[in-house]
Amino acid sequence: MPDATTRLERYGAAEVVLLLVLASMWGLSFLFVEVAVTSVAPLWIVSIRTAIGGLVLLVATLVTRTRLPRTWTTWRHLAVLAVLNNAVPWTAIAWAQQTIPSGLTALLMALVPTSTLAISVLVGLERFTLARLIGLIVSLSGVVAIVLDDISSPGRILSIAAVVLATMLYALSGVYAKRILQGPLPPLTIATGQVLCASAVTMTLSLLFAPIPDVGSLTWSVIASLGSLGVFGTGVAYIILYALIDRVGPTNTSLVAYLIPVVAVIAGVAVLGERLGLRVLVGGGLVIAGIWLSQRTWTPSTIDHLEQRPR
Repeated sequence: MPDATTRLERYGAAEVVLLLVLASMWGLSFLFVEVAVTSVAPLWIVSIRTAIGGLVLLVATLVTRTRLPRTWTTWRHLAVLAVLNNAVPWTAIAWAQQTIPSGLTALLMALVPTSTLAISVLVGLERFTLARLIGLIVSLSGVVAIVLDDISSPGRILSIAAVVLATMLYALSGVYAKRILQGPLPPLTIATGQVLCASAVTMTLSLLFAPIPDVGSLTWSVIASLGSLGVFGTGVAYIILYALIDRVGPTNTSLVAYLIPVVAVIAGVAVLGERLGLRVLVGGGLVIAGIWLSQRTWTPSTIDHLEQRPR
């Protein structure tokens, strides 16, 4: 029978369901941003999203009687995580979606697992296995095939660079959360504190630097998109995210980035009429194949030894 350490680093049936739900919520988030950015500045999209998500998470803490952090040291870590994982990448993504399609933006996010694995190996939280390496390469090849034509389009280089920057910050934040914040803190505490900090940061920046949205001119589709981003794409999604990080580790959790583009591309085609050609279908098949390959062999992470150190 596998020990507890091995089980924590594996995907079981429950973890697979959580992964698929999380991928659906974040995949549809690109559609919601695409709709909202037509009427609301990127900073305000993130401010509204995190404010609503923070309220959802606060309600969850009350229902479950989970306490918020009590030390300034913990809140400082959460503030760093909020900047790395919410404020900067979400604003960069919303800004990029002013010029590139939601499907392309989501497809670029498949770079997250590669970045996460590299950072995790550098800091000693994960180990390379041949299956992981081959799986990541195959999936990344699929992403390249999907975005090859779009990358060569003029005027999109800065937007693509902004999304790539967001993927690097996501990767760093996942490792940071596991290394610094996991252990005695419940996942719900981390999620709530992080999103509240992100809301405070982005709301302040929005009031200082972004035009205030004209509420009277907002369409119902924009309002619904902002609400969905807050409730599902932030509040509920972050509860699931930290549960997965706690169960299977940051690198394994980051595999959700391979499923997000599938949801986002389908939504973009069905709702926004974005293009989906043969290259996208082939690339999507490679992404799925890479996920399967990278799941074949797992090795226990060194994170459990790190978590046993005195704090």
